[in-house]
Amino acid sequence: MSLANLITLARLPLLLTVVALLFVPNFAVRLAGLGLLIILFLLDWFDGYVARLRDEVTELGAVLDIALDRSVENILWITFMYLGLVPLWVPIVFLLRSFVIDGIRGVALVRGHSGFGMMHSALGRFLVASRFMRALYGLAKSVIFGLLYLTWALALKDPDILITLHPLNQALIFFTTGLCIIRGIPVIQDGRIFFRSGKA
Repeated sequence: MSLANLITLARLPLLLTVVALLFVPNFAVRLAGLGLLIILFLLDWFDGYVARLRDEVTELGAVLDIALDRSVENILWITFMYLGLVPLWVPIVFLLRSFVIDGIRGVALVRGHSGFGMMHSALGRFLVASRFMRALYGLAKSVIFGLLYLTWALALKDPDILITLHPLNQALIFFTTGLCIIRGIPVIQDGRIFFRSGKA
């Protein structure tokens, strides 16, 4: 297995460790978990960098990367929902989006189109495939998950921080969820061609 794919797979045990540390009632341990969360997000960039550097870009690598991305975001949303920091509808939206969008992309891949390459409308290419929107979406998720993790750690020192940071957390949750939906709609729109008669 390529080094890039090993880095991608290493994110799974790291993710489980990050989640486990959220349930340790120790401030220093939770801060360590926040540090590991940052490493988890950096590895998402690093595996792609290594794949390009070593010319190891493969369909398997792309599938693994998407699978780990979905695992990270969905498990974190569900965990923070369980802790009471995120409303129930948020992980539901992300889970539904994952199933629908990745299903469409799977059909597109069978037809010889990558997840980003399947986008044929100008708006779709910008919202889904452009470097700017991909970076913005990744940054939004990193910031909200980091802030939620920090909030949960600080709550051990001062429980009132849950109330103080609630408006900011909720605003960022809405922003990130909005990006999720906005970036999903063009995939459905452009992906319809694969389900027309003679195409599916």
